[in-house]
Amino acid sequence: MDSGVLIIFMLETPATSNMCFRQITPNSLLLLIGLVLLCLSACGPKVPTLHKSAPLPQEKICRIAIFPFVNETDYPQAGTIFYRIFIAELARTGQFEVAQEGDIREVYRHLKIRPGQQPNIEQMKILGDRLGVRVVITGAVVEMTEVPKAKIVNPTLAVSLKIIDSWADQTLWSTYHRREGERYRKVMHFGVLNTVTSLAHQVSKEILELWFMEGFKGCID
Repeated sequence: MDSGVLIIFMLETPATSNMCFRQITPNSLLLLIGLVLLCLSACGPKVPTLHKSAPLPQEKICRIAIFPFVNETDYPQAGTIFYRIFIAELARTGQFEVAQEGDIREVYRHLKIRPGQQPNIEQMKILGDRLGVRVVITGAVVEMTEVPKAKIVNPTLAVSLKIIDSWADQTLWSTYHRREGERYRKVMHFGVLNTVTSLAHQVSKEILELWFMEGFKGCID
């Protein structure tokens, strides 16, 4: 924030104002705006955010389950869209054996857990036992939109995920992440993420990168 203020002050200094304004070109102005925006973004909160409530199990985590995500938005099937993309990105890392979605939904049906409902303490223990996992991931999509903006679509995605010890029904880690597709814009629109699916892939990767950096690793090479 201080850098942005300093730039403005220099442009308005009497001894240099004429020189500065004569030298400013459209390209220079765009560069200046970019530097100010970069400074402002650096002052904002870092995402994804991670809160550690308890340590991960000491033993290696070889097999995990990802329970269906809850949709807290008005976007149709938002929970399912992000759920399947997150599973795909986690499987791509090759570090874990991931319980099959069909097996999870079968146990859900047996326990009469409705779509959009999170398991209670007893159900969580049964799910962990039936699926042969201790560590599970639950989550919710709290924002998902695709807003047309300047002839492109600017998607927005915000999610909240938890890593849970199913044996104790204890939340170990909590993560919140929010991104807009426009954030990834580059020169001449190269690299713009203009769909919720492309943004969901990127958000999933950024969450997993943070988790791995903080010690969430599997036992599969």
